[in-house]
Amino acid sequence: MARLKGEHDQATAARLEKARVEAALQSDLARLVVLRQSQEESSRNLADQTARIRNELANLDRQTADLAQRIAVALDTEQTAIIARAEQQVWEQVLLWERAQGPTRLPISGSHSTKYQFVWPEPGSVTSQPFGPSDLVLEPSYSGYAHFHTGIDLAAPELTPVLAADDGVVALVGSTQSGYGNYVVLGHRAGLVTLYGHLKQPLVKAGDVVTQGEPIGLEGSTGNSTGPHLHFEVRLKDQPVDPALYLPPGAPSSFGLNGA
Repeated sequence: MARLKGEHDQATAARLEKARVEAALQSDLARLVVLRQSQEESSRNLADQTARIRNELANLDRQTADLAQRIAVALDTEQTAIIARAEQQVWEQVLLWERAQGPTRLPISGSHSTKYQFVWPEPGSVTSQPFGPSDLVLEPSYSGYAHFHTGIDLAAPELTPVLAADDGVVALVGSTQSGYGNYVVLGHRAGLVTLYGHLKQPLVKAGDVVTQGEPIGLEGSTGNSTGPHLHFEVRLKDQPVDPALYLPPGAPSSFGLNGA
């Protein structure tokens, strides 16, 4: 009798745990839908806000110098907030993906570098902006700095193939008129996540398994961008980390077409 009761209790506990997990996943799914709707709404509104900002900037010459400066600062602050929110929405979606997916477990591919954890996503490019504090006013604040660049920018001719820095699973493929523009996010072993932003065109879809050095997109200038380049970002536990910790040493221009 005691054995039957124990089995019944175990079965009940298993059902309750299954129901709890299903409820959590449903909650995450609902939140993801809201986030995507919010991101789409932000993109729709951005064109109007950008037009308004440009119109106000065009009128600055008709203001006194002091007033013009105050308006310019206020407009920069507003545009920076728009960019920061667009980028944060991407990472909120990544967190939900990580919770649903669990740890990324992949065998090391045969094409993986035997020397480095990552390869350069754009070998032959030039680093146009490093990781860390920045004097560019449209970079969002982070870690106590007014403006902080959370990745590195690599410049090469438009439509240059962008390569997966490591074996991984495509977590997200998306687009926003602000922030990262067209982007691809990959999940890797050891909890690492990489983002590839401002793409002209992604070449993969969510759920694809990619190998290190595989083309995942083409360089462009979408989103918050002043010219063709790749924004490459690495995150660990939702915190941006310096990509140099994982990339081959030196400049990307010193490496071959396979990135290593």
